[in-house]
Amino acid sequence: MGFSFTRRGLIRFLTFSLAAVLVAVGIAIQSRAEARQWRILLSNQYARSLGELSAGLTNIAADLEKSQYAGTPAQFVHLSARVWRESGGAKEALGNLPMGTLPLDTAYRFLSQAGDYSMALSKKVLSGTPLTEEDRQNEKAIQQAAVSLRDYVDDAVWKYRSGRLLSLARMEADGGAAAVQAGFENLEETITSYPTLIYDGPFSDHLLDRTPVMTANASPVSPAHAKALASIAAGLPPENLTQQDDENSAMPSYVFASNTTCIGISKAGGYLTYLINSRPIGEIRLSQQAVFSRAEQFLKEAGLENMRASYYETADGICTVNYAASQDGILLYPDLIKIGIALDNGAVVFYDARGYLMNHQPRELAPPLLTSQEAAASVSPFLEISSWRLAVIPTPGKNEVFTYEFSAVSKDNPQQQVLVYINAATGEEENILLLVPTPGGTLTK
Repeated sequence: MGFSFTRRGLIRFLTFSLAAVLVAVGIAIQSRAEARQWRILLSNQYARSLGELSAGLTNIAADLEKSQYAGTPAQFVHLSARVWRESGGAKEALGNLPMGTLPLDTAYRFLSQAGDYSMALSKKVLSGTPLTEEDRQNEKAIQQAAVSLRDYVDDAVWKYRSGRLLSLARMEADGGAAAVQAGFENLEETITSYPTLIYDGPFSDHLLDRTPVMTANASPVSPAHAKALASIAAGLPPENLTQQDDENSAMPSYVFASNTTCIGISKAGGYLTYLINSRPIGEIRLSQQAVFSRAEQFLKEAGLENMRASYYETADGICTVNYAASQDGILLYPDLIKIGIALDNGAVVFYDARGYLMNHQPRELAPPLLTSQEAAASVSPFLEISSWRLAVIPTPGKNEVFTYEFSAVSKDNPQQQVLVYINAATGEEENILLLVPTPGGTLTK
């Protein structure tokens, strides 16, 4: 079936793209008080994430520009698939940033649309339907917006690394503040006018609008109560914390900071959403086992039970461990918490529970319709299965599917470990992940 925007849809899309550029300008002129928050939030780990986000946006822009010159359907489809893949990687990098660092909802929505729109055009080309002028103009608008957002991210990294402060002075001198405000207003109007699609497929951006499961019916907490909770989480006296600007996102939070630490506490329920301590890390003293023990102790003190460690990475003196919730032995990957332990003294210097707070709830999981042997029949014959377990995984549209997770190795290359996810009801192959051993731990791609 053909796919194209109406003239009205095109105008909305171009308005969105222009607004994205204005957002990039608007964020760059934040106040001196917010500049201090940048210094706290942009630890080395987040600088790397910003770098990965920049690289993703660069690749998206380049491939979109190349696709405008593609002379064959095969090449256009190849480039569209790369855009979709790069947008997914950029969203992953974006997910590693605290909510106050960038306009995350806007950026995430843009990246989702960039990838999904490219795949929609790819399907159109494969069906033999030629692209319209509107299709090409929309693609060009996405490409230009990707360049603008990349430039903003690069500027943010440069300012962080060079120690420069963000200032309103230049924009105020140029009379640009009113234009930035208008840009934000246009952005809100544009986003509101977009249709909300509630299925796994192109433009499924309804997930940005949903209320996190754990805060949906939670009682509100006062700023004073939130500060007390932040004090406990950070191990600091309350008088050492100052309240920052609130986060008005899908998970509204109070934000508190000290010299090197920033803590987010949800306004509903008083949950610790994230903690970042950007202090220098001293000489490494902790063993790997001590890291896991300390992380699990922190989770237990926070009242979080049935959490299982999956993968970890060690970098810059910090070991970051991913923990997923489990239910009746079934791993719930969407309910993810990341904990970073300083290897000099075992302190928690990083904590991100947004995935857990967004998704955690008891699941009604019927017994799998397929046995493990039946599901294993869908695994490639070029893989040797070593173990399996049941797991709930997110789909590309961020709904969920109940699967068998098979750990396997390549028969041609036994050093290559692979995770294969097979739908426990249908036997469909839902996802494949490659395990990448590194000096710092095991990562997936």
